[in-house]
Amino acid sequence: MAQPPLAIAPHYETAVVCVAASIVVEVAAEVPFVLAELQLWNKTRVSIEGLMQTLRSLLLAAFIFLWPSQSVLLYGISHLFGSFVYAASYYILFAYVLRRKGGAKTLPVHSFWQLFPTWEQGKWVPSVDKELGGLAWSFFQQGWLKEALTEGEFYLMNFFPLISLAQQGVYQVVNNLGSLAARLVFRSIETAAYKYFAQMMDRGKPVAEQNQKHTAEVVRFLSTLLHSLVLVSLIIVTFGWSYSSLALQLYGGAHLSESGTHLMRAQSFYVIFLAINGITEAYTFAAMSDSQLQRFNRFLVFFSISYVGSAVLLTQVFGALGFIFANCINMSLRITYSLRFIHMQYQNSCHDPLASLLVQPKLLLVFLAAWVITSTSESIVHPLSTVVHISIGAFTLLGVVFGLRWELRPLLEKVLDSIASVMTKFLPVRWHHCLQVTLLGSVRKILYNT
Repeated sequence: MAQPPLAIAPHYETAVVCVAASIVVEVAAEVPFVLAELQLWNKTRVSIEGLMQTLRSLLLAAFIFLWPSQSVLLYGISHLFGSFVYAASYYILFAYVLRRKGGAKTLPVHSFWQLFPTWEQGKWVPSVDKELGGLAWSFFQQGWLKEALTEGEFYLMNFFPLISLAQQGVYQVVNNLGSLAARLVFRSIETAAYKYFAQMMDRGKPVAEQNQKHTAEVVRFLSTLLHSLVLVSLIIVTFGWSYSSLALQLYGGAHLSESGTHLMRAQSFYVIFLAINGITEAYTFAAMSDSQLQRFNRFLVFFSISYVGSAVLLTQVFGALGFIFANCINMSLRITYSLRFIHMQYQNSCHDPLASLLVQPKLLLVFLAAWVITSTSESIVHPLSTVVHISIGAFTLLGVVFGLRWELRPLLEKVLDSIASVMTKFLPVRWHHCLQVTLLGSVRKILYNT
């Protein structure tokens, strides 16, 4: 790509080098990061990544306030500084844990220096276990292919004139807003699910050779997760159709609402594919053997070619909307592969985790009724009063949640417990019992009559 004019972006090359160096620094922290993930230190990851992003943002804001003309260079410097903080935090954490008495008992390493490569005498490169090296190479290839499939539309936009710059701007705004659920909720669930599946299952072994107690727990967890995320996705689709225009109008004004409503509605529909693909791939990646992962990588190459071809073709017909259609086709192919793998794995057992993907007709009627109500409100009420339109949506959402209360009970219980946990931090101790028994007890009684 062409370098921007010097007057616009001085020190552009230096900033690019800083961003590239930050990638190297973060990769250097991969070993302690993986160990922390294996120990299920989820709060540690959130804290360290939050610290990195906060420092980057504060440093960049301070730099630009002091030297606004050097914004590109200062962005690169602040990005690199955040990466150093990220890597150093992980190594400092493990140095502290390993020095603490008894801290190393639960870890697969017993010395701080085991976090670094070791060289055998007379060799220039560290020795690598052949089987683990092959598995790591499979994941490395998979990472590149998934990056191409996940962010492929942006590469196509940058290197090929498929849509105008104005359309690119609208698409990116809509994509960022529409993928909030995927980035904030689904991605965290997928990461936690993969770690759970990887610890509960023996990779590459058939179901008959697995620990049957663990298998039953995995199937129950997978079924519950798939069913809950499908229902949540249907809620997003139902209300996303009628409130896309309002959301874009509140975010970016009437012009964005006029040009991006159809994209936002399509993005809401795309959420269903994201939800199902994320969980099914988390399971398949945890259960596949090395040879199966290699085979899946070859299929990903085919999926990538299919995605590029469909994106180029569909954008000529539908404009920016073609990218979302191409993403749906891509996700459908990946979901089909994962569902086939899960079906083949459990076809000779008493378990059927994929049955949870089916939604009962009475629940579909609930969603249909909510869609009719909110769509009518958008057509008739919204032009007269935005507040009333939002109120109708809020009450309809409460009605949908009430209708799905038994289906979403594990999720709702988790939400209620989280609300109680947050509220107890701000309320006096004498009110804690009242909160747990009176308020939350009343909510549970209304929902479940218990």
